Amino acid sequence: MEEQVLSEGADHEDDESSTCGSTVGNEDDVDFSSAFTTDMVFNSREELVEWIRDTGKRNGLVIVIKKSDVGGDGRRPRITFACERSGAYRRKYAEGQTPKRPKTTGTKKCGCPFLLKGHKLDTDDDWILKVVCGVHNHPVTQHVEGHSYAGRLTEQEANILVDLSRSNISPKEILQTLKQRDMHNVSTIKAIYNARHKYRVGEQVGQLHMHQLLDKLRKHGYIEWHRYNEETDCFKDLFWAHPFAVGLLRAFPSVVMIDCTYKTSMYPFSFLEIVGVTSTELTFSIAFAYLESERDDNYIWTLERLRSMMEDDALPRVIVTDKDLALMNSIRAVFPRATNLLCRWHISKNISVNCKKLFETKERWEAFICSWNVLVLSVTEQEYMQHLGAMESDFSRYPQAIDYVKQTWLANYKEKFVAAWTDLAMHFGNVTMNRGETTHTKLKRLLAVPQGNFETSWAKVHSLLEQQHYEIKASFERSSTIVQHNFKVPIFEELRGFVSLNAMNIILGESERADSVGLNASACGCVFRRTHGLPCAHEIAEYKHERRSIPLLAVDRHWKKLDFVPVTQDTALELSFRAEIEMFVKRFEETDGPGKRQLLKKLKELTNSASTFNSALISLAEPEVDGFPLSNLGPSTYQDPSELQYVLSVQDSDSAPLRTSSATSMQLKGRQKEKVFRTKSHQPLCFIDSFPAGLRPYIHDVQDVIADGHCGFRVVAELMDIGEDNWAQVRRDLVDELQSHYDDYIQLYGDAEIARELLHSLSYSESNPGIERRMIMPDTGHLIASRYNIVLMHLSQQQCFTFLPLRSVPLPRTSRKIVTIGFVNECQFVKVFMHPGAPMPPISPKWLEHRYPCAQGWETPYTAHIRVFRDLVTDH
Repeated sequence: MEEQVLSEGADHEDDESSTCGSTVGNEDDVDFSSAFTTDMVFNSREELVEWIRDTGKRNGLVIVIKKSDVGGDGRRPRITFACERSGAYRRKYAEGQTPKRPKTTGTKKCGCPFLLKGHKLDTDDDWILKVVCGVHNHPVTQHVEGHSYAGRLTEQEANILVDLSRSNISPKEILQTLKQRDMHNVSTIKAIYNARHKYRVGEQVGQLHMHQLLDKLRKHGYIEWHRYNEETDCFKDLFWAHPFAVGLLRAFPSVVMIDCTYKTSMYPFSFLEIVGVTSTELTFSIAFAYLESERDDNYIWTLERLRSMMEDDALPRVIVTDKDLALMNSIRAVFPRATNLLCRWHISKNISVNCKKLFETKERWEAFICSWNVLVLSVTEQEYMQHLGAMESDFSRYPQAIDYVKQTWLANYKEKFVAAWTDLAMHFGNVTMNRGETTHTKLKRLLAVPQGNFETSWAKVHSLLEQQHYEIKASFERSSTIVQHNFKVPIFEELRGFVSLNAMNIILGESERADSVGLNASACGCVFRRTHGLPCAHEIAEYKHERRSIPLLAVDRHWKKLDFVPVTQDTALELSFRAEIEMFVKRFEETDGPGKRQLLKKLKELTNSASTFNSALISLAEPEVDGFPLSNLGPSTYQDPSELQYVLSVQDSDSAPLRTSSATSMQLKGRQKEKVFRTKSHQPLCFIDSFPAGLRPYIHDVQDVIADGHCGFRVVAELMDIGEDNWAQVRRDLVDELQSHYDDYIQLYGDAEIARELLHSLSYSESNPGIERRMIMPDTGHLIASRYNIVLMHLSQQQCFTFLPLRSVPLPRTSRKIVTIGFVNECQFVKVFMHPGAPMPPISPKWLEHRYPCAQGWETPYTAHIRVFRDLVTDH
């Protein structure tokens, strides 16, 4: 190796040249002058820097910029490059001084003399390079991966890191991506963490973590509410929801799951997630909340925020939670009509934690938990009692385990998770919050790291929300466009493209079961009708027997929603048919021969003026006399010649013999039933005279509601304290009641056609309902009493009854709610308020015939009241 000596002052412009004044010849000295000597003219400063660093990497060297001069005052811009081991360690403390927190430190500085100079030429942005000293006084680096400077990210790599971090990609995967893009990249995982930290610090400078989160929420258009602790002036609770999720909630409000996750950040806040389910059985995160504590006040505040995002007539039917008593109490306060189910998975996990240690062998424990699962899946109360007795007998040697499951879970909460009771609610299969590999589960795994702050937690949540929304949109499109081959059979003809594929698969399973069940409703069990709102096996067997396809009406609207339009969307908006016509043409062209014939058949039905569909449309547009269509003033099946929408059957077994005054009646052939349909009055109202004379002294007040064809449901809404404007909610409640216990009501009415007609009548939430869509009494009375667990009295000049709940255990008399609905002027429903202790009409005979055994005793307190009623009405 040639010996070099650089004299002091060799380049008076750079005093660093004096550091090169050492002889070459030491065994560790290596000369790389030839590697960096070049006649190249570099077109820019960046090109020069990049060439030097790449040359250094190829030779196992790390070259850094020691000094940079932008020029000025007659000086040309220049850059000085040196080895990363140049210079000497500079002490931070005086000799003998000890730092407060001593650290094990070291240095890699060894006074390396290597030095390069870059000069800018006068022409354009051209640069040249000069080697001042090419000697390194240390061994060549074998692996540059351990050198921090060599592992620094380029500007392009830093931008890639930021983009991947925003997408919630882990540092390990980011590093792997960078190395795949550049085979010479020597960055370490520490460099990735440092770069991420630098980026976040730059964004968060001057802000508290909570303020950072609020800024993120506002920037991305989130809906958020927060409140402060008045004493400490600190954040107490924060509620936030993605705007897209609000649309999903309004489209799919039926089932909500609420779960609290702990230790998701460095702060002592609980993280509450509220989740919904789409028609394609994908979960979506509705909203999130950071809660200071888990008390009634915090939960009620959160649920009220959730309630404010929902429509009054589209509230949850079912809310699934774990056994958090404060949360359960809050649900009862904010959503009193929702059914609160307890998550079976959380219950099983809790039992495992508390009972597994009581069993001496794994086999006995597995036998116990298997017996428990069988008990939970009991489909009837009788079966539940049998399975409970078998469990107590089989595991009598383990009294602690038996006592735990009975006292902690079964005694007070069995109605919230045992199938015999939960299968009475329309939960669409959601009896647990652990839905496998869903984005909800992924989120809980991501937030399981407690070192994060509010902003980092939000970044993970936001990324997953975006992913959820893409997946949901794709699932809707699949259900709308894809026709699976096993759904091409005629029975699915009306459902294809209008019902989610998930619902179709459930119906397919029931269709296969229909072959063995047949028309036997008892053998069917009708579980899917009650819990999913889908045709069950015996219904499908009936459709097959009648050689007709499953009607779209037989499917709950939850499964028919393949868009984000709220279920209560105003239909009075300006309508256009162009998009639908284009869709029809496209579908017609893509369909095979039989499908085209079916589409043409439906089109002819729509365009034929004599069809039933068009007759209904014409009746809606006819002129009215006092609010009643002219064409409906003539005789019809549902109307007598005296303009009253009332039909009285003299053979009605559901009424007691009554003396009536000025009653107009006719006998209806075929179906011997009383029907009352709401119409507008044609004469001044005199409500009190519309009731039997003997009852009038006991009537305290009679109040009217808006006369729009929905007055019967408006009266019920008023009597249930939800306001008459929520009449549509009453209709939905009664549809849910009828569908959930469809077979029971078929037996009660004595005819499946009656139940279908009643379902058709109730399933309407638009304005100006036709005659067939108005309240039907006495059929609806059974639904009202059972749905709301109340005592309902119906009064009119023609017929009076008392309806009681069919399935519930009698409440204490002081806890019962008694309401009265009246039918006056032979066309209108009103609210009736009776004096305390007033007489009561006879109990419906059908209640006595078809009530559940557990409901016995509801009628006992009213015997004397009914006797007085009979005496009063008969005497008058």
